[in-house]
Amino acid sequence: MKISIDIKHLIFITLGFVLFTIIGTVSHEYGHIIVAKSLGYETTLHYGSMNYNNSTFKKGIIEIYNQNKVEIENGIEFEQKAEYENGVKKLTNDILLVRIGGPFQTIVTGIVGLIIIYFRRKKIKEYGLKLFDWLAVFLSLFWLREVFNLTMSIGSELIKPDGSYFGGDEKKISELLNLWNGTVSCVLGIIGLLISIFVVFKIVPKRLRLTFVAGGFLGGIFGFILWMNILGPKILP
Repeated sequence: MKISIDIKHLIFITLGFVLFTIIGTVSHEYGHIIVAKSLGYETTLHYGSMNYNNSTFKKGIIEIYNQNKVEIENGIEFEQKAEYENGVKKLTNDILLVRIGGPFQTIVTGIVGLIIIYFRRKKIKEYGLKLFDWLAVFLSLFWLREVFNLTMSIGSELIKPDGSYFGGDEKKISELLNLWNGTVSCVLGIIGLLISIFVVFKIVPKRLRLTFVAGGFLGGIFGFILWMNILGPKILP
């Protein structure tokens, strides 16, 4: 079978990746926000990030530190030591949970897509991919975020070294868990790559594979630029 670029499908696939790149970016931040809100923090959503704050609690811990700085830095007992240590432990744990929230949302969305594909595998094999199946394909490829993050962090270090081949939430999660800083990045990146290969070579029809890969490349890049540099800063500054 001759494999070539199908222009009509290329346009739709590219637009699909543009849309889901934007949806994926925003929903990833909502993953952080949901966790932060559940922990009692006030949150703010931006186009490529989120902020969270619990001023009363955090200010209380900072105030204890300022009042007992010498004792804390020298390991000397002080009246509010237990409160301070428990507060620091809570803040550290909250940071970890909020960090996990983003990648967790991305991963769960990808798993939902794979589950849909699994239950519809017989119909897909018999009738081909329908609109709902294409939706599942795009959802399953939320895993590509992990591949993209790993590739970009390694590429950035090779081009402009700053001392680390890893970055983002995954690096911070590894550090907070006292693991090698590339642990989460590599594990999720490899899983994401394997899932992406499975979807492209087992689910996407052979005649559309090259078109799909080309559309994914174009749509991913254009969607990222469109949201991060043009639309995002205006809609969610």
